[in-house]
Amino acid sequence: MRFRTAIIWNVVSQFGQSGITFLSTIILARLLTPADFGIIGIVTIFIAFSQMMVDSEMGGALLRKKEVSRTDYSTLFYYNLAVSFLLYGILYFSSPLLADFYDRPQLTDVVRVISLTIIIHAFRVVQRIMIFRDLKFKIYAVINVISGIISLAVAIWMAHKGYGYWSLVWQQIVLALCHVVFLEIYNRFIPSLTFSKESFRYQFSFGISLFGSDTVRTLANNISTNIIAKITTLQFTGYYTQVSRITNFCQSTCTSLMDQSIFPMLAKFEDVTKIRATYHKMLRLLILALVGVSAIFIIFSNQIISITLGEKWLAATGIFQVLSLTICPASIQVLCRNILKTLGTTKKILYLETIKSVIVIALLLAASLLGMNAVIWSLVISQTAACIIWLVSTENLLKSHLNRPIQDK
Repeated sequence: MRFRTAIIWNVVSQFGQSGITFLSTIILARLLTPADFGIIGIVTIFIAFSQMMVDSEMGGALLRKKEVSRTDYSTLFYYNLAVSFLLYGILYFSSPLLADFYDRPQLTDVVRVISLTIIIHAFRVVQRIMIFRDLKFKIYAVINVISGIISLAVAIWMAHKGYGYWSLVWQQIVLALCHVVFLEIYNRFIPSLTFSKESFRYQFSFGISLFGSDTVRTLANNISTNIIAKITTLQFTGYYTQVSRITNFCQSTCTSLMDQSIFPMLAKFEDVTKIRATYHKMLRLLILALVGVSAIFIIFSNQIISITLGEKWLAATGIFQVLSLTICPASIQVLCRNILKTLGTTKKILYLETIKSVIVIALLLAASLLGMNAVIWSLVISQTAACIIWLVSTENLLKSHLNRPIQDK
C-alpha cells in the first residue's frame, strides 16, 4: 500500500512539473523568438553534463543501503559541493572559448550565469535522496509544483519586460533555488563536519559505473542540439530545441517516474522473479501508452504546434513529427536501465550506454554531412537500435539472476 501511494504521488509530482514545463513552453514561445531558445539549447549539454557529474549516481548507493547515517549523507554532500565549485570554475573561464566556437558572443555571459545552477544543484542532491529513501513523494510533489509556478512567473515577467533569453536563464536559476529552500525547510538537514572515506568508497564503487554511463548518455542525448547549432542557423536550432521540449514531455515524465519511484521501490525487492514480473508488466503498459502518444503527435502535429507554440513555429512541424518517433524507444531504455540498477549490474549499464552513445554520435556525425533532415532521422534510427539492444540484454540478465542473489543486497 505504501509503494502504491508513493507512486501515485510521484505521478502527481511529475505531471505537475511536466504540466508547468508544458505551460511554460506555450506561454514563452509567444513572448520569445526561436533564436532565444536556440541560445539556451546550445548551453543545455554543458549544464546537464555538469549537474550529472555533481550527482554522480552515488546517491543510488544510499537508496539501496539498509541503514544510512548522518555521516553518509554528509560525505555525499561535501563531495557534491566540491565538484560543483570545480565545474563552475571550468565553465566560467572557458565560456569565451565556447562563445568563439559557436560564434555567439552572448554565450560568454549566459554560460557564466546559468552555470550557477550547478552549485545550487549540489545543495539539493542529498535532500532529494532523503525524501526518495523514505518514499515521501507527496512532499516532493508539492515542492515541485510550487517551485515550478514561481520560476515560471519570473520567466513570464522577464520575457514580457523584453529580457529575451535571459528570462529562460533566470527561470532555471529560480527553479533550482526554490527546490533547495523548500527541501531544506522540510528536511532540516545540516551536514556534520565529517567525511568518511569508507562511506565515500562504498558510494563511489556503486556510482562509478553509473556515472560513466550517465556521462555517455548525457553526451548522446544532448549533442544533437550542438551539432545543429554548429551547422545551421540559430533560428533552426531554436525550432529544434523548442519542439523537442514537447516530445520530451512524455519521455521526461516517464524517465523521472522510473528514476524517482520505480527504482526506490524495486531496490527493496529481494525476489528476482517479482522484479521480472513487474518489469514485463511495466514494459507492456509503456509500449501501449507511448505508441499511442507518438501516433497522436504525428497525426495532429500541425494543430499541436499551432496551439502550443503559435503560428510562427509551424516551420518546425516536420522536426516534431520525426522526433515523436523517439519517445517510445528512449523511454524503454530508461526502464531497462532501472531494472539493471536494481540488479546491481552497474558495469553492464555502462557497457550498454557506451554502445548506444557510439551508435548515436556516429550516425549524427555521418548525417551532418547530408543535411538537417538526415540529422533528425538519425536520432530515430539510433534510438531504435539502442532500444533493441537494451531489451535483449535486460531479459538475458533477468534470466541469469533467477537462481542467484541480487548483487550488493
